[in-house]
Amino acid sequence: MTAALLLAFGMAAPARLLEVRSENVEGRPAVVVVASAPVLEASVRRDGADVVVDLGATAPGRLSAPAVPAPLESVRVERTAGGVQLRIRVAPEVSYEVRREGDRLLLLFGAPVAPASPAPTSSAEVYRGLFPPSVAGSDAGTGGPPAEGADAALPSERLPEERPDGLHVGSMTFKPSASLRYVDADVSPLDTPQTVRDRYGEARPALAFEMPLRDGRLRLDYEARLRRFSSFEELNGVSHQANAQLEYPMGPSLTVRGLGHFARGVLETAEVDPGGEYFFSLGHFTRRQFGGGARVRTGGPFDVDVAGVLDKVTVDEHAGFFGFERRTFTGGLGIAIGPERRSSLNYSFEQVPFSPERPEAESRVHTIAGAVEGEIMPLLSGRAVAGYAWRESPQAAPGGQRFRGLTFGAQLTRDFGRSAHLVLSANRSTELSAFEHNAFYVATSLRAVFTAPLPLSFSFSAGGGYHVNRYPTIATALGAPRHDEIGHWMAGIGRSISRWAFVRVDYRRDQRNSNLDFYDQHTHAFYAELGLGFFPQASRP
Repeated sequence: MTAALLLAFGMAAPARLLEVRSENVEGRPAVVVVASAPVLEASVRRDGADVVVDLGATAPGRLSAPAVPAPLESVRVERTAGGVQLRIRVAPEVSYEVRREGDRLLLLFGAPVAPASPAPTSSAEVYRGLFPPSVAGSDAGTGGPPAEGADAALPSERLPEERPDGLHVGSMTFKPSASLRYVDADVSPLDTPQTVRDRYGEARPALAFEMPLRDGRLRLDYEARLRRFSSFEELNGVSHQANAQLEYPMGPSLTVRGLGHFARGVLETAEVDPGGEYFFSLGHFTRRQFGGGARVRTGGPFDVDVAGVLDKVTVDEHAGFFGFERRTFTGGLGIAIGPERRSSLNYSFEQVPFSPERPEAESRVHTIAGAVEGEIMPLLSGRAVAGYAWRESPQAAPGGQRFRGLTFGAQLTRDFGRSAHLVLSANRSTELSAFEHNAFYVATSLRAVFTAPLPLSFSFSAGGGYHVNRYPTIATALGAPRHDEIGHWMAGIGRSISRWAFVRVDYRRDQRNSNLDFYDQHTHAFYAELGLGFFPQASRP
């Protein structure tokens, strides 16, 4: 349920400005705005001697205005109730042009001229990716909404050849990519947690697509994972992941959105059970997730947000987990508590209907939670949601039919310059269980990952985490509830070869200790990867 709250809350989170700088683009002075994601709400207008840029985004306290060359006179960065405003002082007779380049916004001044040499490429990538990558899909799309008019949203993307962020066909953007991996890891495909060392190759071709829809956007992405040369035939095959996101303003006060997610595979067990109970006796699964929502702005600091998600999972009969259907509805009242922070009060209802395959899983969950997101202090930003949940599972064994308690999800990012950062995350939630007659278990986790640049354009990441799963019912072999503790650490190093290629290696070590010795497990994994194509920032070293 906490994951559903974070999903509904995060789908409408504003972009975060990272930098405002001055550049020379195609022989013309330009002001470049770099954000953590495409800024959907943006407009440009003339106001006397100023060109005013209004951005629906947050900004860190350290964000400063750059010095600019003639004919530009100055740049001011101001925070407003709706986000951030740039005021660029320039004589009225100087023309300007606006361009989007994914998560960058360019304002070019003066008449176009033929450049004497290719325009300079952008500065080094910021907010490098973490290891391992998310199993829920990649943030692969870029771009923004086209419109016309002095006070309207920004015009369609126009991408200079010197900065190829994708392949463009009219207003559509395509981002093909592929990575090749060598994997040396402990796996447990058998009917027990006992591990076996395995080596195999993995290819990951992918394609991301984005198309602006007036003031909204449509984003699609797909990735296949082709595994070969494994000692276990069930691991040799193809996994599929696909995502769809639609966001469309229906007017100045209403924005609707939709999402779709599809996954099919074997090893990607977090798609089925994010808490980690399902880690052996693996089988093929299929997951289909659909949802939609809407946000209504009142014209003041308040807004109302509602969302609904249907999540359906099917799993092979011989696997160590079960198929289920989960229906979630969330509603929230939000308020802006400053130009860089937003808080909300949310209600969530989750239902797992009765299924003959696993009657114990039938549940109803109610959660009331408060959430806050934004800039906490200079260089420190984050989001957090904490609430009180009550869960009813009438088909579970005694002791596991009810849960009352705290649930939360939080993430904090501490920046150290432009290329180094520390990410801290914490979570407590109830997850569906396939163990004996439990309907659920309580999963609590802490995690930290540090990423930093190294000499010669290398990037280093390291981190670790601690995870506890507690079960409410009495385990048959113990006479007491089951209790699992999972620790892990990881380290990796990578280097960008060019804008379209990177290499990296990673190592990970996991250790699971349970009061039921049968579930103890120690594993290692080594990965070597070569990536080619148009990758999102989160996939690069």
